[in-house]
Order: sequence, then structure tokens, then C-alpha cells
Amino acid sequence: MGRKYFITGITGFVGSHMLDYLLEHDPEAHIYGFTRWRSDQTNISHALDNPKLTLINGDLSDIGSVKRALDISNPDVIYHFAAQSLPETSFYTPVHTIESNTIGTTNLFEAIRLCDNNPLVVSISTSEVYGNPTEDEVPITELNPIRAANPYSISKVGHDLMTQYYNKAYGIKTIITRMFSHEGSRRGKKFALSSFAHQIVKAEKRYRWREEGETPSYEVRVGNLDSVRTYNHISDAVEAYWLCIDKAVVGEIYNIGGDETCTVGEALERLFYFSNIPRDLWKITVDPALVRPTDITLQIPSSDKFRKQTGWKPTKGVDDICIDLLNYWRDIL
Repeated sequence: MGRKYFITGITGFVGSHMLDYLLEHDPEAHIYGFTRWRSDQTNISHALDNPKLTLINGDLSDIGSVKRALDISNPDVIYHFAAQSLPETSFYTPVHTIESNTIGTTNLFEAIRLCDNNPLVVSISTSEVYGNPTEDEVPITELNPIRAANPYSISKVGHDLMTQYYNKAYGIKTIITRMFSHEGSRRGKKFALSSFAHQIVKAEKRYRWREEGETPSYEVRVGNLDSVRTYNHISDAVEAYWLCIDKAVVGEIYNIGGDETCTVGEALERLFYFSNIPRDLWKITVDPALVRPTDITLQIPSSDKFRKQTGWKPTKGVDDICIDLLNYWRDIL
């Protein structure tokens, strides 16, 4: 019998791609998805009839439902993706963000502690916990200071500390991953590159049906375009999570990031390049509502520790991300 996987946040961006990866690369697997009753299942609709997938309803805010799900699934591996993952939203919902990301994680580990088995937990954190490094602290390693700069990153610091606590106090097998920017199809339009792609594809439809001789202009509304990001394609991200199982060291923290670094504005220019509208018809407007009260502007990782341990290396870059995002929204809109 193959491994049993338990995925929190299975209906989300990364969780749904992790499901696809496991179905393709582990033919003996059985996957249990922990999902709230009200969750939108669009991202996993293609897999709902697969006999290797079982969905269990519950909520990380309810430890009883978490314990019940673990008793049913008895997993070998847990991928903990569930989170309130929007930094922008966290400014307006700080309590909900802490409850989802810190308390929810605590409930998961407390439920594991009360179970009979000891699964490996790949606990998904974020590069945002490092905040803004000084220039001499780049590239960012796992030893960089923690300077959480928004309620989301603060909640993830709590997530990391609780993960480490349950590893040290109770011997629960944990691996913490701090993924840097990762993008691709199914990314929600609240995130910058997906938002840009969504706006571009909506404009493409208007451009397609423009009147003969008309020379309209098209607008993309943006936040801070000067922030520096190192982008990782979602397919490379989930492969990294897969390699954690057999190659990463229990109890360790790993940075994971791509090879291609650019500003958000430069990534937007690549989206314009792959759009069906000439560049001179585009207008960029900074929307104050899209500018964070405190921003993290320099995200350049060192993934050396993880790469040396696992042999992982990204295979796709910003152009692949941009093409995937545009095609994703073209299929939907």
C-alpha cells in the first residue's frame, strides 16, 4: 500500500497543484484533502471523481474536526498549506489572520499530538517572515533576522515557532519551508501578477471587439512596482515540496526560491509583451488602495541549503509564469 497524504488547503492555489503532482508522481498514493464545507472546489474539480482522493470536511479552528480527520486518514505525510495568505488582507483582518495561521497551525499540531501515529509534517511558511533585509543581508539565508512587517508575516512567525515547539517538545516530525514568490495558473487575482494578467485579458477582449479605426487605450491598476522579487513557477514549487519527504532533514528550516530576480514592474512588462495588445496602448495607474501600509521590497533568496540537501533546481522562469497566468485567465474569461 502506498503513502497516505493529508493536505490542508487542498482547494487553494498551491494545495491543488500539490494534489496534481502527487496523483502524477505517486501512483500508489491516497490523498486526503481537509476542506471547509464552504470551500470553492473549482481548483480540484478535475480530480473529484478520482478514487485516490478523499475529501474530509472540517476547519482548523475546530480541533475536534481536525482530530476526526486525522483519525480517518491516518496519514504518513501532512502538507500544511491552509492559511490566510494575503498580506494585503491581513492589514484589515489581523485577528482573523492570526487565528487562521497561528492558532489554526497550533490546532493541527495539537491534534497530531493526540493521535497514535507520527506523520511527517511539511509546514508551509513564507519568505515574508524576513521582512526587509539590509543590503549586506542579501541573498537571504535561513540565518537572516526575522523582521515580520505585516500581520500576515507575523502570523507566519507564530506558525514557525509553534511548528518548532511541537517538534522539540513532542518529537513530531516537521520540516519548515519558507517559499519565496511563486506564481502560476490558479493564482487568485488578489496577488499582483495574477491581478495584472486578469486585467490584461479583460482588456484583450475589448481590444478584439474594438471598432475599425479606433485607437483606444487600456489601463492596468497597480501597487508598488519597484519591489524586487525572485519568482518561482508553481510546478517547481510543488516539486520542491515533494522532495522534502525523502530528502530534507526533519527539524530543519529551508528557504526555497527561483533563479530569476526582477522588479514587479519588470514582470508586468513581460505580461505586456505576451499580451495581444501593442505596448503603446497600455497605461499604468498606481492605485493607492493597492499600496501596502508597510511593504517588503527586497526578496532575493539563497536556496543553497535546500538545493544541496535535495538536488532541487527550478526549471521555469518569469516568462513561463506570465504565459501560464495569461492563458489561465483567457480560459476563464
